Amino acid sequence: MVKEEKNLFIDYGGLIFDYDFNRDTLQRAHKLALGYINSLNDKKICLRGLETAHDKAIRIYLGARNQDNSEWTMNQIMSLMLDNLKINVDVQHLEDIYKFNDHDSIPYSHSKKTLRELKNKYKLGIISNLPHDSLITELGKGGMRGLFDPIVISYQVGVRKPHPKIYQEALRRANTTAKDSIFVSHEDYEVVGAEKVGMRGILVKSLEEVIGVL
Repeated sequence: MVKEEKNLFIDYGGLIFDYDFNRDTLQRAHKLALGYINSLNDKKICLRGLETAHDKAIRIYLGARNQDNSEWTMNQIMSLMLDNLKINVDVQHLEDIYKFNDHDSIPYSHSKKTLRELKNKYKLGIISNLPHDSLITELGKGGMRGLFDPIVISYQVGVRKPHPKIYQEALRRANTTAKDSIFVSHEDYEVVGAEKVGMRGILVKSLEEVIGVL
């Protein structure tokens, strides 16, 4: 297959990896964070106190996000949580605890094979909505990190899909144009956002569907 100068940008969670953030995974992160915080402070906090401080920070974060598709960094969220707790610890370490433990992320069984097939024809990139970069580590563990350039994450840009700026930033980093680019997602609103900046948008339920569509 002859490689074309065409960029294919793919959503991460739901297509490449099964990304699952739920109450149980969040509780796992809370318990690890609690152990870290209480190991460094004379003022001990309880799990419920940590949950309340985190929930308050998340409500403010989501409120801001829902207004204009803006995105915070994980550092901002953690800093606000610590302000709510009125304690001082290493924010970066706390960020690492949450970004690697507040969700489960498992590659779909077909992902690597399908991506390698797509890479024979397209230059692959990722556009993902996340306040942190855990996906870089996850892709590395799955042997897929080298398949993508660029990887554009919403926290880096300050906005989330479907805001036009995140697609435009992906095009800029790839040194390409919208008319020479395709965006694939399982979310309709993300596909519509890509189409509004001139990209071809494709809505699929799985990565394997992309082969047939293209």
